[in-house]
Amino acid sequence: MITFEKSKRYLFYYVGVLLVTITLFISWVVMIVKNPGSTSGDIVLLSFLFLILFGGEALFLIIYLIRPKVVLSVDEEGAYLHLSKKKTKEVAFSNFSSVGNMRRNLVIATKDSELYVVRFLKDHKKAEETLKTMFNTFITNHPERYFDMTESADKQKHEEK
Repeated sequence: MITFEKSKRYLFYYVGVLLVTITLFISWVVMIVKNPGSTSGDIVLLSFLFLILFGGEALFLIIYLIRPKVVLSVDEEGAYLHLSKKKTKEVAFSNFSSVGNMRRNLVIATKDSELYVVRFLKDHKKAEETLKTMFNTFITNHPERYFDMTESADKQKHEEK
């Protein structure tokens, strides 16, 4: 089984954005305090703005920390998406439709019209290449399992019409 871990780069991005946000907050508070024409409405609007910013950063941190160290595993039968420490989603290669890359995120589309986005990958290009190679190997070794599902799905669509 091939595994892919989450990247620490996003944690460094988070710390950088948090420092910029805190610096901006302090500079705006100093500006409002030094300005004699500022009102309580200015302070309320400023507090709402930074409440939204800090809330978004806290949400990102929670999502990042919930994800386990290994976010993706691949074997001969399919891919395993580790959503949390207790929850894992299995996507069989026989149900794969497409695999791609979108802004450092791995995207997996299935025949059931489901779309999975795997975030925080350490090496997203290697993960994409590995997944495509394993997918092509599965199709080469088991064409009846992959194309049988495609044909049965087409038959169901024609029967529904």
